[in-house]
Amino acid sequence: MYIIIKLITFIIFSYTSNSNSFASPISATDVDKIVILSYNIRIAHPPSKGWDEIDLPAVAKVIKQANPDLVSLQEVDVFTKRSGKDVHQAKELARMTNMNYFFAKAVDRSGGDYGIAILSRYPIQEAKGYRLPVRDTTKNEIRALAVIQVQLSSGENIIFCSAHLDHLSDEIRLLQTQKMMEILDKYESFPLIIGADLNMTPENDIMDTVKKQLKIDIKNFPLTFPAVDPKRTIDYILLNNAAYENFNVVEYTTINETYASDHLPLKLVLSKK
Repeated sequence: MYIIIKLITFIIFSYTSNSNSFASPISATDVDKIVILSYNIRIAHPPSKGWDEIDLPAVAKVIKQANPDLVSLQEVDVFTKRSGKDVHQAKELARMTNMNYFFAKAVDRSGGDYGIAILSRYPIQEAKGYRLPVRDTTKNEIRALAVIQVQLSSGENIIFCSAHLDHLSDEIRLLQTQKMMEILDKYESFPLIIGADLNMTPENDIMDTVKKQLKIDIKNFPLTFPAVDPKRTIDYILLNNAAYENFNVVEYTTINETYASDHLPLKLVLSKK
C-alpha cells in the first residue's frame, strides 16, 4: 500500500509541476498592457517541409517578434522520436524566448509525450494539466487543458490557460468542451484568459456551451486556418466575465506568418481598466 501511495504521489507531482523559469522579472509599468499569443505550432514541423524537418527556432522567432507576456501553445512534443528524443519543445521554446513554461501531456506519442504548453513572462505560481476525455481511444484522441496562475506586478492574480480539442467529431468536441467548462468554472472568481485550438468555427452549435462562460468582445473573428490563405476560424483567445471587469480589449488579430506552422498565430492585447 505504501508503494502504491508513493507512486500515485509521484505521478500527480510530475504531471502538475512540469515547469521551469528562464524569464526576467516583469517591471511595474508592464502591467498596464498584457500581450497574449495563441499558437498551434504543428510540433515545429513547417508545412512546406512535410513531416521530415523540424524548425523549432522558427517558432521561437514568431513568439519573440510578437513579444507576448503569455503564450498558449498547441501540438507540442516532448522527447518523441519524430521531433527528437532529447528535445523538450516547451522547455526549449522557453529557453529561446526567455520565458517560464508549463507542459501538459495529452497522450503518449512517437515514443514520448504529446500535448500543449504555456509560456509566461510572469513567474508561474501554480500549474495544473487536465486530460479531456473521449469515449473510445481507438477512434478519437484524448486532448488536454493547461491552467496556470500568475501574479501581475500590481499584485492581481490571473488564470491563463491553453487547450486543444478533438478535430474529428462534434460528439467528442462537445464531451471535451463540457469537461473543460466544468474545470474552468472552478476559477470563475479569477480573471481568466484562455488561448485554444477548439477545432470548430464560431457558427458551430457547441460554441454556445463555450459562450456561457467565455467570450471575446469583437464583431468578427479573424481567420486562423490554414496559415496560407486562411478559410476558417478554429483558434481563439477568450475571456471570462471577471477578466472583462478588469481589462479592455485593445487588439485582437492574427499575425501574418505562414512558414512555421499551418495555423496563424493569434494575438490579443489587453489594457488594464
